[in-house]
This record gives sequence, structure tokens and C-alpha cells, in this order.
Amino acid sequence: MVWIGLGVLAVSLLWMWNAKKKPIPTAQDVLGSKETKVSWDGMTERDNLFRMVVEVEPINSDHASLEEHKAIWTNFLGLVNTLSLPYKFVLQSQLFEMKDYTQTYDASVEQLSDHYPALKASGRDVSNYLTQSLEQDAIRDYRGYVIFEYDPIRASSVNGIQVGIGKVDATLGKIGSSGNRISDEEKSELALQILEEAADTLYGFCEQVGMKYQRLDRAGIWNYSYQMLQRELSPQARMIDALQSESFKQIKRSLTVESESS
Repeated sequence: MVWIGLGVLAVSLLWMWNAKKKPIPTAQDVLGSKETKVSWDGMTERDNLFRMVVEVEPINSDHASLEEHKAIWTNFLGLVNTLSLPYKFVLQSQLFEMKDYTQTYDASVEQLSDHYPALKASGRDVSNYLTQSLEQDAIRDYRGYVIFEYDPIRASSVNGIQVGIGKVDATLGKIGSSGNRISDEEKSELALQILEEAADTLYGFCEQVGMKYQRLDRAGIWNYSYQMLQRELSPQARMIDALQSESFKQIKRSLTVESESS
């Protein structure tokens, strides 16, 4: 029994020693931010895989006619058949923060004259509905994202590929040749051209169906990643607000000194 107890103790000590040696994984390790590069225009790069993210606003087709539904789906199928790059469709929902709006609306309703009792009662009904919706977390904001991916090394594994653009074809031919090596700058330029062509195809679809869109820049990419990890907290503390307030700059600007000098 003594030997069994000593053996268990030795195994436990060995396991604890190995556990201390292993670093604790963090959210930064999961995202791979140490290896991921994000340019100012929003193109990300990690291990020769380039990505571009386009934010799209979902359209409300509840009251659309049958012909309008058919036109939307026809255009969408045309988009899917046209895209030749790997892509992802992401739909993100989060609580819609409108507490300040509700308080302002309540104040405006109470300021109405008593000469309009029906209007005031209607405003109170709307205010109660908004308050109940906030308490039940029923009001949500939906955002759509299209993520395009392109790996120039993998895409050029098939020799003789042509896209119809002289400079791009020359770069692809250089990648496909085993005797040549493409520079990081050439890979980035090639990926940018290919991804922008795919994004232009998406823009055409969005304009046909009346859907708003915007390509995310570096701040947008960071904000998107932050919203994915902090879905319910992000409406109250957004990454874009932290960037605009210069929270990540080493040199801080003192508002107290400016107010005293003025």
C-alpha cells in the first residue's frame, strides 16, 4: 500500500510539473493574432491565406411579392455560381442597445400637452412595449458578413491557370514554376487583385437587390473579431470607440490640460 501511495504521489507531482510548463491558452492564441497581419485596407494574411471581409445589411423581404422573392433568389444563385473563391456567409446577432433612446422617448411623451390625450396614451403604449422588449432581450441587431479567402500558393498548384489579366497571369505563372519563388509583396498584390474582383461581384449583387454593403478596414476587422468574442458586451463597449478615443496609443492626450488652457 505504501508503494502504491508513493507511486500515485509521484505521478501527481509529475503531472503538476508538466502543467506548469505548458502556457495557458488565451483568446489571442486562438485568433492567431501573433501570426496574422491586417493591412490598413482590411486584408488579412496568415500562412499564405489572405482574407477580405465585406459587411452587408440584411434586407427585409417579409412584405416582398412573389416576383421580388424570385428575383432575389435568382440573383443570389447567380452570385454563388459566379464566385470562384472560397467564401463564408456569417450572420451575427446581438442585443440592440437602445436604453438611451427609450429614456429620451419617454421624456418626449411626457412633455406632450394634455390637450392630446389619445396621442399621449399611444406614446406611453409604445414606451411600455420598448421597455418590455429591452427587459426580455427581444430587440436584436442583425449583421451579415461575407468573408472571401484566397491562397495564391494553393491556387497556382494547377499549372497553366489564366485569369485574363496580364500582370496577374505572369505572377501566377511565376508561382507555378518550381524554379521561381514569389516574394511576399507579389503574393499580397496578387491576393488583393483576386479578392477585390470577388468583392466587386458581391457589390453588383447587393446593388441589384438594394442591399447596403461596405468593405471592412483594419478597425472594422478588429471590431468584427471583438464582436464575435463579446457578442452581448460589444454594444456597450465597442472596439471602434476605443480606437477613436486613442486608447491604444502610447502618447495620451490630456483633456484636463486642454480645458485648463482654454
